[in-house]
Amino acid sequence: MNKKIITLIIALAAVCGGASAQQKQSTATRPRMVDYGVVKATVIGTSNIRILYAFNAKDLKDEDTWIDCGQLLTDKGMTQYASHFLAENDEALRQWLKANPRKPHYPNALKLKGFRKDIWSEYQYSQIFVRGKELTEWAVMPAAEFIQYRYTEPWPSMQWTLGNEKQSICGYQCQKATCHWRGRDYVAWFTSSIPLKSGPWKFGGLPGLIMKIYDTKRLYTWEAVSVENGSFPIYQLEERFFKDSDRKKVLKMQRDWNVKYNELSGRMYNGTMQVRTERYPYDQLELTEQ
Repeated sequence: MNKKIITLIIALAAVCGGASAQQKQSTATRPRMVDYGVVKATVIGTSNIRILYAFNAKDLKDEDTWIDCGQLLTDKGMTQYASHFLAENDEALRQWLKANPRKPHYPNALKLKGFRKDIWSEYQYSQIFVRGKELTEWAVMPAAEFIQYRYTEPWPSMQWTLGNEKQSICGYQCQKATCHWRGRDYVAWFTSSIPLKSGPWKFGGLPGLIMKIYDTKRLYTWEAVSVENGSFPIYQLEERFFKDSDRKKVLKMQRDWNVKYNELSGRMYNGTMQVRTERYPYDQLELTEQ
């Protein structure tokens, strides 16, 4: 087959693939725990509830098809949304380091799960804190970037329209709501039975907890799979690893690391000095900078 035709087919496949849920499409390597302050993370609160969300799951029954399992925790008016997959892995590694204090090297993925678990995604590696009307994202970058970033913005910034439709999610009766936010149209299902005006990632502002939310193109989907009661520590990463920035700059860096990872990391072809320049398809969730 003609090489030009093969190239065209591959390009079309990449474009068509963008119509389904966004997966980890680049080769950006996940950071090591020592690069973003996990080892000396501090407990800043304790949540008596934990909501787990499947993020971009191809099959809700198979965690290996999920990009991530996120967790929402809350304490004294503060909420934190972060990766449950990473939280389990990081705790296992902390315990390993305590048991092996003199080992020169440590395993980087004792319990890590999910689709392409060694590949970075900003939606898995960032932590979102909400305090009052302010949201702070602690943006952890891939291994090739040695600086992590942090910025704040007003919260919530989405304006919801309530609908009449209902559905049950995790045994909770949920009501539909819609909004247009930062370039995308969203559908959310929230329950007033859990009086948290929060949800996965940055979403919130409804009269109850968001149990499921997706954009109308179904590129990004979060769905609650568990609501648990107990005692769950809320960890804050070590501050010295994070540089204050602003949302516009962080969004650009996250987009560039997804699309141009080969160029930015300076990877080589087969030991030669030729820098790889191929780029990856990527459809960022936030399309507008405002």
